[in-house]
Amino acid sequence: MFPNWQLAGLSFAYIGLLFFIAYIGDKYRHKLLRKSQAIIYALTLGVYCTSWSFLGTPGQASNNFISHLPIYLGPILLFIFAWPFIQRIIRVSLKLNLTSIADLLAARFGKSHNLAILVTIVALIGTMPYIALQLKAIVYTFQQLQAEQSLANWHFGLVVSLVLAGFTIVFGVRNIDVTERHPGVMLAIAFESLVKLFAFIAVGFFVTYVLFDSPMELWRRSSVSLQLDQQLSFPNVMSMFAMLVITMAAFLSLPRQFQVMVVELKDEKDTWLSRRIFPLYLLVFAVFAVPLGLAGDLLLGDTVPSDAYVLFLPWYQQQPWLTLFTFLGAISAASSMVIISSIALSTMLSNEIVFPWLYRANKSHDTDYDKFRLRLLTIRKVLVLFVILLGYSVFLMASPDTLSSLGEIAFGAFAQLTPALVAAFYWRRATLTAVYGGIAIGFSAWLTLNFIPQFGVYPHPFEGSFLPANSMASLLSLSVNIIAMWLLSHVSRQSVQERMQASLFMEYQAPKALQLQRNKQINYLELELLVSRFVGEKKTITSFKQFQRSIDKAKMSHVAYNQKLLQHTENTLASVMGASSARLVLSSALEGRDIALDEIAVLVEEASSQRQQYSQDLLQSAIENASEGISIVDSELNLVAWNKKYIDLFSYPSELIYQGSPISDLIRFNVVRGLCGVGKVEEQVNKRLEHLRNGSPHSSEREHSDGRVIRIEGNPLPGGGFVMLFSDITAYRQAEKGLKEANVDLETRVLERTQKLEQTNDALALAREKAEQAHVKKSLYLKACSHDLMQPLEAARLFTSALSSQGNLTATQQRQVDNIDHSLKVANDLVADLAEIARIESGNIKPKISRFSVKSLFDDLAKEFSASAVDLDIEFRVHCNNSLWLRSDRSLLRRILQNLIGNAFRYASPGKVLLGARAKGGNVDIQVLDNGPGIPEDKQTLVFEQFTQLENQQNSSAGGLGLGLNITQSLAQLLDHPLALISQVGLGCKFSINVERAQEQQEVLAVKPKANIGLRDVTVMCIDNDPDVLNGMVELLTAWDCNVLAADSYQQALSLYDIHKNDIEILLVDYQLDANYNGIALIAKLRKMSRHYVPAILITATTDSDLEEKTLAADIGFMRKLIKPAALRAMMSSMLTKKLQAKYLT
Repeated sequence: MFPNWQLAGLSFAYIGLLFFIAYIGDKYRHKLLRKSQAIIYALTLGVYCTSWSFLGTPGQASNNFISHLPIYLGPILLFIFAWPFIQRIIRVSLKLNLTSIADLLAARFGKSHNLAILVTIVALIGTMPYIALQLKAIVYTFQQLQAEQSLANWHFGLVVSLVLAGFTIVFGVRNIDVTERHPGVMLAIAFESLVKLFAFIAVGFFVTYVLFDSPMELWRRSSVSLQLDQQLSFPNVMSMFAMLVITMAAFLSLPRQFQVMVVELKDEKDTWLSRRIFPLYLLVFAVFAVPLGLAGDLLLGDTVPSDAYVLFLPWYQQQPWLTLFTFLGAISAASSMVIISSIALSTMLSNEIVFPWLYRANKSHDTDYDKFRLRLLTIRKVLVLFVILLGYSVFLMASPDTLSSLGEIAFGAFAQLTPALVAAFYWRRATLTAVYGGIAIGFSAWLTLNFIPQFGVYPHPFEGSFLPANSMASLLSLSVNIIAMWLLSHVSRQSVQERMQASLFMEYQAPKALQLQRNKQINYLELELLVSRFVGEKKTITSFKQFQRSIDKAKMSHVAYNQKLLQHTENTLASVMGASSARLVLSSALEGRDIALDEIAVLVEEASSQRQQYSQDLLQSAIENASEGISIVDSELNLVAWNKKYIDLFSYPSELIYQGSPISDLIRFNVVRGLCGVGKVEEQVNKRLEHLRNGSPHSSEREHSDGRVIRIEGNPLPGGGFVMLFSDITAYRQAEKGLKEANVDLETRVLERTQKLEQTNDALALAREKAEQAHVKKSLYLKACSHDLMQPLEAARLFTSALSSQGNLTATQQRQVDNIDHSLKVANDLVADLAEIARIESGNIKPKISRFSVKSLFDDLAKEFSASAVDLDIEFRVHCNNSLWLRSDRSLLRRILQNLIGNAFRYASPGKVLLGARAKGGNVDIQVLDNGPGIPEDKQTLVFEQFTQLENQQNSSAGGLGLGLNITQSLAQLLDHPLALISQVGLGCKFSINVERAQEQQEVLAVKPKANIGLRDVTVMCIDNDPDVLNGMVELLTAWDCNVLAADSYQQALSLYDIHKNDIEILLVDYQLDANYNGIALIAKLRKMSRHYVPAILITATTDSDLEEKTLAADIGFMRKLIKPAALRAMMSSMLTKKLQAKYLT
C-alpha cells in the first residue's frame, strides 16, 4: 500500500514532533501550563484509550455491536457516580505526596514496605501483557500498510521498543522531581490524545457519511436489528455485566491511570474540567466503534482481520491521507500507554524495590547530592528500559491470538488491588494482614486460573461455563480476594501505626443516636464499672443508688428499665465529658468495639474544653472580685477579659466593652477625653499600641478631671498579650501630699546640709554613667559595624567566587581575582575580630564543653596553616601525644590557638613556629613557641590590651587591629584556662594555655563531603534584602548551573514561592529581612505552604549567640557570613541528599 520509506519517514517525523512538544512542555512549564493545566490534565486521562480501544473495539463491535460497551461504560459510571471517591483518592495523595498506587496502599496500612513490594509486583505482571499488546499493535499496523516487508517482526518490535524507551528516558526520567511530575511528557500525551481522538472521529464520519449516506443506511444494510435479540440474550448480557464489574474494578488501579489522574495533578481544582471532558471522550470512542465495526464487516468482511478495519476503511475509497492519519492515531494510542506505564512502573520499582535494596546493601552512604541524584536517575533509566524490554519479551513469547486475550485478562490482575483501595478509604477495621493476604490470594488465583492457561500449560478450568472463561476466572479471583480480606480483618488486629495512618484516610463521622436493640443484654455492674473509670468509684456508686431509688423496677418492662438505665449512664458520663462523647463511649462499650484514634481525640478535646471552661469561669470570678480594675488583652490586641471595677474607673460606654473589642478603640476613647495627656489623638493611640506590641512592661499614673488619681501597670503575658491593673490611689496621694507639706521645713534643712554632698555624688555618678554608656555604645557600634561591613564584603566575595567558577579566565585575570579574594579575606578577618570583641563584651558567648583529642585539634590547625606557612616562609611543626584528650569548648579553644599561631606567623616570618602539648598532672599544657624578635618585659602586659600592636622591624607587613591577643585572653578567661607568656627580646615568645585533661576515648572520624559537588539543574530560592548580596549569590549559583529564583523582601518571597513551590528544592535565606521579619519565621511560613519537605540554609552576619540553636531546633542549616563557596556547596549537597534519602528510602 505505502512504500516503507514513506511510513518510516512519517513515523520519525511524528516522533520528532513528540520530542519537540515534550521539550517545549519542559522548557515553558510555568508559562504554558499555568493557563492550560486543566485542559492538559483532562486530555491526558485519554491514555486509558489504548490500541485496544482504537483498533480492537471496532473489530469487537463487528460481531456484537454492544459487547465493547463495558470497556467505556465502566469509567464513565465511576466519573459520574463515584466522583467523591476519586476526589478523596486525589486529595489524600496530594496531601501525603504519594507517587504511585503502591505508595498509597502502603501509606494507608502502616507504611508497610512489603505491601508496597507486593502491589508493585502485581502491577508489573499485569502491565506486561498490555505493553506487549501495544507493541503488537504498532508492528501490526505498520505491517498492514507497508508495500513490502523488509524487517522481521522481532526486528521491528525491538526498534519500536528502543525508540519508546528513548523518548521515556529523555523526557520522563530527565531529572528527579519531588512530586514525580513530568510536564513535558504530559503535554505530549495530551497531544496524542487529540491525535487519536480526531483520527477516530475522522474515520467515523468518513464511513458514516461518505461510504454510506447516513447512519440509518448503515444500520439498515447491516441487518443489526435482526441480531439485536440474540445479542441481548441472557448469556451475552451477563458477560457484559461481568466485564463491566472487572473494568470498573481495574480502572482506578491501573498504574498509567493513577499516574496521570493523581501523580501528575498539580492542583485539585484542575479536576473539575476532567469530570466533564473524559466521559465525553470515552463516549466518542464507544459510539464511533459501532459504525466502524459494522462498515468493516459489510465492506471488508474476512479479507482483512477485524482489528484492521479502522486502517483499511479509508483505503476502500483510495484515501491515502486519511489512512496515514489513522495510522498516526493507532501509533498514538499504543505509544502513549507504553510511555506512561513505563514511567509509573519504573517509579514503583525504584522506590519500593531496587533503590532500598541497593541502599541497604551499600553500607557507606554518601552526602554528595549529585552522585546520589545521578545514581537514582540511572536506576530509573535502566528500569524504564527493563520494563519496556520485558513487555517486548512477552510480545516475542506469546502468539498474536494470545496477546489479544491477554489484554483483557490483564484487567483482572489490576482488579485485585481495588478491594484494598476501597477499604483504605471506607473500612476502618481493614488490617495490613487482611489486605496483604487478600491481594496475595486473589492474585495467585488469577495467575492460576486465568493467566497461565493462556500459554497452553493446561486447559482453562472454566471453559464452557455460562460466562466467558476469562471473565469467570477474573470474577472468581476478585471474590476470593474480597472474602479473604474480610475474614482476615476479623481475626487480625491493627497496629498502632495502622490506626494512626487510617485517621489520615478516613473522614470522621459522629456516632448515630444510641438505640437499644431488643436482643441486647444490658449488665448493670458492667455499666457501673464503665462509669467509674471516668467519674470515680465513689461518685458512681452514689449516682447508681439514687437511680435505683428513683424508679420502681417491678412496674416497668425489661426493655423500658434498660432504656432508663442507659439514659442515666449516658447523663452521668455527659456530666464530665459532654453529651456526644458520652454517647460515643457508651455505644462503643455496648457494641464491644474499640474506640478509634480520632474518636478518642474527640473525647479529649471535649473534656479539655469543659476543663477550660471551668478554668475560665474560675478566672473570671477571681477577676471580678479583685479590688483593682483589670483588663486582659490578647496577642491581637483585642480585649478578652475585664471586671466591673475597670469599667467604673473609666466610665466606658457599654457598646465599647465586649469580647474581642479592639483595645485601640478604648485607648482612643480615653485620649479624646484628655486622660492621656496632650498631643494628636492618633499619635497617642499608636504610641500606646506600639508599647503593647513590643511587650514592654510599663507603669504610670493619670489624674482625672474629677481629681481621682489612677495608677496603671501593664505586664506582658507569655505567648503574647497584656494584663493591665488599674488602681485608684487618690487617697494615698492626698495623704502623701499632706505629709510633704508637714515635712517641707525639715526637707529644706536637709537639702541645705546635703547639697554639697549631692553635687559631689552627682558628678561621680555622671562620670560613671558616661563611662558605662561609652562602653555599651562601643559594643553596639562594633556589633552593628561588623554586621553592616559584612554585607558588602559578602557580596564582593560572592562575585569573585562566581568569577572563579567560570573556568575561562586567563592566568592574569585569575591572579587578579585571587588577589581581590585574598584582600576580601583579610578585611573579613578584621571585621570578624570586631564582631568577636562585641560578642565577648556583651556576654553572648556561652561555652559548649565537650571531650576531644589533642591530635584531632592539632591536625585541623596544621592543615589550616600549611598554606600560610609556605607563603610566609615559616617552618611550622606540630608535636603532641596521641593519647592526650581535652575537656573544653573545641571551637573556642581552636580560636585561641588560631590567634596565637597567627600572631607567631606574623612576627616570626621568616623563622620557626612550634605547636606542642604535654601532660602536667590532671591538665594539659598547650604551647605555641616562635623564634621571632620577642616582647620586652615592660610590654608583656600591654600586648593583651585592645588595639595594641608592637613595632615589627623583622616583618613590616604584619597588619591587623591589635585585637588578636585581647580576644585570646578574653576567651581563655571565659573557659577558665590560665594563659601565660614568657619572652625575651631576640629569643622569641612562648605562649602557653593550661587545659583540663579528659579520659581517652575512641576517636570517631567524621566523613567529610567531597569537593566538586554537582548542583546542576537544582532549583534554589535566595532571599536577602541586600540587593548586592542577593545579586552576588545569584551569580555564584548560576555559575554552578543552578536554577535561581531571587526575592528581596518577605512579601515577594511569599508570592514567588506560591508560584514555584512545586519546583523549589532548597532555600537560602538571610536572617535579618525587611519590616522586622526574620529568616527563621519566613522559612517556617514557606514550609507550611508546601506539601513536601523543603531544606533550608540560614545565612547571616548577625552575632546573636542563640541563633545557631534556634536553627538547629527548626531543622535549618546555618552559615555565618562571609561564607566559603566550598562550604556552601557541601551543605547544600548534604541537605539535598538527606531529602532524597528520606523520600526514597523510608
